Amino acid sequence: MAKGPRVAILVETSTSWGTQLVQGIASYAHEQGPWFFYLEPRGRYERLRLPTDWDGDGIIARVTTETLADEIIASSIPAVNVSWYGFGAQAIARCTVDESLSGRLAAAHFLERGFVHFAYCGALLPRPGYSDRFGQSFCDAVRAASFDCFIHRPQMSIRDPRAWPAQLTDLCGWLEGLPKPVGLLAWNDVRGRQVTEACQYAGIPVPEKVAVLGAENDELMRAVSSPPLSSIDVSAKRVGYEAAQMLAGMMHGKKRPPEPIFVEPRGIVSRQSTDTLAIADSELAAALRFVRENAHRGIRVSDVVAHVHLSRRVLEQKFKQLLGRLPAAEIRRVRIDLAQRMLMETELAMPQIASACGFQQPEVFTRTFRRETGQTPTSFRRHVRGR
Repeated sequence: MAKGPRVAILVETSTSWGTQLVQGIASYAHEQGPWFFYLEPRGRYERLRLPTDWDGDGIIARVTTETLADEIIASSIPAVNVSWYGFGAQAIARCTVDESLSGRLAAAHFLERGFVHFAYCGALLPRPGYSDRFGQSFCDAVRAASFDCFIHRPQMSIRDPRAWPAQLTDLCGWLEGLPKPVGLLAWNDVRGRQVTEACQYAGIPVPEKVAVLGAENDELMRAVSSPPLSSIDVSAKRVGYEAAQMLAGMMHGKKRPPEPIFVEPRGIVSRQSTDTLAIADSELAAALRFVRENAHRGIRVSDVVAHVHLSRRVLEQKFKQLLGRLPAAEIRRVRIDLAQRMLMETELAMPQIASACGFQQPEVFTRTFRRETGQTPTSFRRHVRGR
């Protein structure tokens, strides 16, 4: 009989985050030899428990309750926690996405689009034992840029069938009271989709008045959101792969790592819910929109000048005063942002990506990318995809 470690995977399988995390675990297992998994379909809000009388070698779990942490510790089986919760932190290894970096990434996404009003829509359920570093880092980054951040945290339980109408009314009232236009970050894509729905009920245009950004890049929530929801890709596959690698070491006798591993998010996946610019200056807004829509065509600053019918000097003054960068830098930024998305999401070769992003020569693309990001395109692709 074939031999290999028996590993329990205790995560929800009803979300893209959960399924991608499992795929990352499976990728490591396929590379290193056969692993035998205990894995059952689980909903997002189901209580996860160790199977009765299960005799295994390792556990990868989303430890969101003290009960599950206690069960894992009592089992004495090597385990890795992949959640944002810190239950059992003194005894259970941890590998999860970097919450703080994700929050700062979200703030940068809105700040680059010129927003001066910001809001955060926190978790729908009360979460004992959880400290929301994601929302805190977003608000801290916004305040560091000298802006305020409005926060909404409902108290009603999603398990109460009567709760959603009341929650919707409460959310609509809060959204109506926000200064506009506002860049809004939601705790996850479920919450983000609720915000876009509440905006529809309240007659608030998305993204023109409320630009909505979610987290976890959930395919289902993106599909049912109107308009399609922008989101943070939190590197779920890489979290799964790194967690499996950590667990393999412990199953072979290595000590539990004393500090958590925090995996960088892959970046922002921009869709229609944040496809806007919060710029009061109509000429600057037109210039930015032209750059965003045409940077991949190889445009120059002279093309932007011709489009908005301003002198180059006046255009540069507007860019510098309101954005802190010149038009040429904005063209490069948009091109490099597109290149990063293509490097993450496609298998295209470097010359093809260079051409698609408006660079006539691959060498110029590589030089520019390295100057702007500190990495070559190849090393960036390797880094964001992990192993």
